[in-house]
Amino acid sequence: MFHSTLVFVLEDNAWKIVLRHASVPAPNKDTTGHEHAAIQALVDAALQGFSLGQREGLASVMFTDVVDSTTLANALGDRAWSSRMGAHFAEIRRIIETHGGQFVKSLGDGTMSSFSSARAALSAAVEIQRAMAARAEEPVLHLRIGLHTGDVVQSDDEFFGNVVNKAARITAMAEPGTIRVSDTTRAMVGGCGDLAFTAPRVVRLKGFDGDHATHALDWAP
Repeated sequence: MFHSTLVFVLEDNAWKIVLRHASVPAPNKDTTGHEHAAIQALVDAALQGFSLGQREGLASVMFTDVVDSTTLANALGDRAWSSRMGAHFAEIRRIIETHGGQFVKSLGDGTMSSFSSARAALSAAVEIQRAMAARAEEPVLHLRIGLHTGDVVQSDDEFFGNVVNKAARITAMAEPGTIRVSDTTRAMVGGCGDLAFTAPRVVRLKGFDGDHATHALDWAP
């Protein structure tokens, strides 16, 4: 089932469509038969021996994922692709740490990081996307970035559990070149004038009950 949103304006006694948005409120596995497994592999790897710098409190978890990485890797070859990813991860780590975040893990073409501040996490995400857009060298990397904010308490395997899993699910359903955040993350920064979000998009997330509102953060220069 598709969700479609239309925005009309009345001009010269006639209604005109000025905005149309369509989405599929279901995981890739349900709609296309394909499940985005790379981000989940990153989550599983991070769970092994991972320790957050902060032991409890609110954390904003961010994932980045390179779009069409398999095609790019095949075109470049293993050695060139490995070198490209090494430089890519170094740039992302620098940006994350500049904004006070913790670079947790990289695997394949994805990264996971954690921030004690939602605003810092969003600022880092914007800088990452702008850095990708500014690079002239090929191959051009397009990223999907997802964030969620929640309470973390170190307690066996659940000490970051749902926060990380929800951030991963949001990233997996994000469109190429976007920063998609949970409703909680958006609410944490309130009405900051320099951060603009789209209207909420309601989706279903694998492993979570009910509907979940997500927002795209406008990162255009």
